[in-house]
Amino acid sequence: MQKRNLISAILVFLCLSLGAQIPSKLAFASAMEEECGFAPVPGNSLWSTKNGEEFLMRAVDDILAAKESVEMEYYWFDTDKAGHILQDAIIRKAREGIRIQIVIDNLITPSAPEMFYEKMRKAGADIRYTHQFDKMRPWEAVGSVFGYRDHRKILVIDGHIAYTGGMNFANEAAYEWMDTQIRVDGPVAQQFRLLFQEAWLLAGGEPIEPMSQEECGNAIVQAVGSNSHGTMVERMFMELIACAQDYLYIQTPYFAPPPSVVAALKDCAARGVDVCLLVPEECDWGFMNAVTRSYFAELTEAGIRMYYHPGVYDHSKIFVCDDTLSSCGTVNMDYRSFKVNWEDALIFYDRESALHFKKMFVDEVAESVEIGPDTMAAKGFKQAVRNVLRKWSPIL
Repeated sequence: MQKRNLISAILVFLCLSLGAQIPSKLAFASAMEEECGFAPVPGNSLWSTKNGEEFLMRAVDDILAAKESVEMEYYWFDTDKAGHILQDAIIRKAREGIRIQIVIDNLITPSAPEMFYEKMRKAGADIRYTHQFDKMRPWEAVGSVFGYRDHRKILVIDGHIAYTGGMNFANEAAYEWMDTQIRVDGPVAQQFRLLFQEAWLLAGGEPIEPMSQEECGNAIVQAVGSNSHGTMVERMFMELIACAQDYLYIQTPYFAPPPSVVAALKDCAARGVDVCLLVPEECDWGFMNAVTRSYFAELTEAGIRMYYHPGVYDHSKIFVCDDTLSSCGTVNMDYRSFKVNWEDALIFYDRESALHFKKMFVDEVAESVEIGPDTMAAKGFKQAVRNVLRKWSPIL
């Protein structure tokens, strides 16, 4: 009964906030709750940055201020400057008796050998692996590389501060790239803890205890997470595209979604919605440049505006829709995120958050280059290579 009353209160709040867009946005929230089990919750505050060093230092400051617990689920750490800054903070808090629980994918991390984690374990941190490369048979390792990976980036401190975004704790992310990182303080952090617990239990950990929740802002937020057996990511984008009425802005470092999503985006533009995609000029995976560029002519000819951001690589994964819906997380618009990997995101249902992400997107578009049907076009052998890579992108 208490949960039902809370959901009813949220729906009333959403109705007052979203006005004429009530039905489609509530349908989106309901679909995400059906997929992940979490309803939007009010009372959260939002902070964000595209500066990796700023994120690193704020996250470390929060870890150093922890009074009870630090829970982390991450794709990988590195043993460079950024990795050691994190390691030092973890060791210090573990020695103070703070409960430290970390799940790391660890399938292929040659730059972070066992001794890197062992130092934190000796201080009292409980560190476990989703994958453990050195205990796999060769054929199992190959299968895991092409199979699911835990691509989530979840950091929860004292049960009420939650971080996510595209960054790993590594120099390239902290000092060389741009990447949208968010910090949310409030009740939605408890939903992130339950996502963390999914990986924690799989890695052999014990169930985590509930913690108290306090409201500290105006943002209405819902946590979502996918696993290797789920349909959350594809459904999220299909529901998002279906509910867009005025505009839909998406930023992604890789663009190679399923045909269903490509068709839905083209239909969305055809019904008069301003669909705009922002991608980097060059990404960190060379073959993905060719795959992404193979869509340029098809999408721009369908009326979708596309831009590439030159210069510094932007690894951000965000969307904003109609001044009412926005999101940031780990989800790329590629096959692995849609069908294979474990991913996470936070979805915001308030106007203030949407305008925040909209400004971030529009400001970067103003610095970007518009893509036309002939932008970075290819012919002959080069186009043939793009076509092959696009067909094989689901397993790359």
